[in-house]
Amino acid sequence: MKNLKSLNWALAVALLTLGSCDSDDNKSNTNDQKSSGISMSLITSGAAGTEYIVSKEDVMSGEISAQGTGIEQTGWRFYYPVGKTLFASGFSADNQCAGYAANNEGVIQLKGQFIFENSLEMFGKSDDNKTLLAMEIPRVGFANRRLHFINVDNVSVQKIVGTKIFSDEANKQVAWPTALEVRSDKLFIPYHVLDSEGNFSTLDANKAYVAVYSYPNVGTTPEKIISDDRTSNIGVNGGTTGLIETESGDLYSFSCGTVSAGFSTASTKPSGILKIKAQTTEFDKDYFFNIETATNGGKIFWFDYIGGNKALARILKADTNIPWDAFSRSQTAFNQKLVIIDLVAKTVTDVANVPLHAKRYTSPVFIQDGKVYESIETETEAYVYQIDIATATGKKGAKIVGQSIKGFYKL
Repeated sequence: MKNLKSLNWALAVALLTLGSCDSDDNKSNTNDQKSSGISMSLITSGAAGTEYIVSKEDVMSGEISAQGTGIEQTGWRFYYPVGKTLFASGFSADNQCAGYAANNEGVIQLKGQFIFENSLEMFGKSDDNKTLLAMEIPRVGFANRRLHFINVDNVSVQKIVGTKIFSDEANKQVAWPTALEVRSDKLFIPYHVLDSEGNFSTLDANKAYVAVYSYPNVGTTPEKIISDDRTSNIGVNGGTTGLIETESGDLYSFSCGTVSAGFSTASTKPSGILKIKAQTTEFDKDYFFNIETATNGGKIFWFDYIGGNKALARILKADTNIPWDAFSRSQTAFNQKLVIIDLVAKTVTDVANVPLHAKRYTSPVFIQDGKVYESIETETEAYVYQIDIATATGKKGAKIVGQSIKGFYKL
C-alpha cells in the first residue's frame, strides 16, 4: 500500500507539473536575466529579505543588486544546480520546486516546476546530470525520508522511494541526511543521528555513519550502513556536500561535531575527514585527516570539491559553545576562515586576502577557469570574492547589495 500511495502521488505531481509553467509564484522584474554572465541566488537586506535569481556579466566590479531586475522567489529557498538547470526549492509553507534554464535567446526563464508533500531539504544528482535527487526529511516521528527522482529535462517527478535510512524507535533515534552522493551504481547517504521528537539533539554524535544503497534501483532499505569512530557524524544541517567525490572515484567526508554547528551535545571526537576508496563501500582504515591538529584547534564547517584532489572549506576558528551560532549573524559568528584542503597530501592552506566571515548556506560551488566565486559576509558588508585555486588567493569583487549570495551558477 505504501508503494502504491507513493506511485499515485508521483503521478499526481507529474500531472500538476505539466500545467504549472504559467504560475506567477516566481515573477520576473523589468529586466530579463541573460545567461551569458554568472547567475546568482541573492537575498536582499532586512529581517526577512526577499530572494531573487539575478545575473551579471562582471561579478568583480560595481554592485550586485535586485533593484529593477531578477526573478523573484517566494520565501526562503534551497538552490541546487544540475548541469545548466538551476533548481530552487521552497521551504516551510512553500511546497514547490522550480527549475530555471536559458531559452534559445539566452534568457533565463522558468523551465518547469513540481509540488511536494513535505519540504525537500537534501539534494544530489546523477552522474550524467539527467536526474535531480531530492529528499523530504520529516522533523518529528519515524516517517520515511522520501527520495524524489526528478527528470532534469522536463522538471517532472519520475518516482518516489520511501526509506527511513536508519531508525531506532526504542531509543527514539532517526537519521538526518547530509548528502546524496551517487558514484557509479551506488548511492551514499551520510547522516546525523537525531532524536525523533524534533529537538535536533545529537544522540549518537561520536561516530560517522553512511548508508549505502544500490543505484538507480534504490531500495526501501540500505544495502548496508558503515560507521567509523575516529570522528563525529558527517556534515552539517542544511549543507548538501557532507560527502564529495574526486576524479578518481574516491569519496571524502567531513565531520564538525561542535555545539555552534548544531550538535547537542557536542562530539568528543576530533573534527576530521574520512575516505571511502574508489570501488569500495567501506571507510579507509589507513586514512584519517585530523582537522583540529592541522588548524590549531579549528573545526571544519563546510567543504566542496574544486578539482585536483582539493576542497574549498570553511574552518570555525573555535567553537563558541553557543547552540547554532555558526548559522547566525551574532558577533561571535564571524569566525570562519576560508581554506583550501589538499585531501591527499593532508594540508590546509589559508586563502589569502579573505577576511573572517560568517556563512550559513552555500550551494555547490561554481568553478570557471580555475577560479571559484564566493559570497563573503562580514559584520558590516558583503562582497563577491574570486578565489584562485592554484595560488589560494582571494580577490575582492562586486559589492553585494543585500544579505548574501547563496550560490553562483552558469546557466
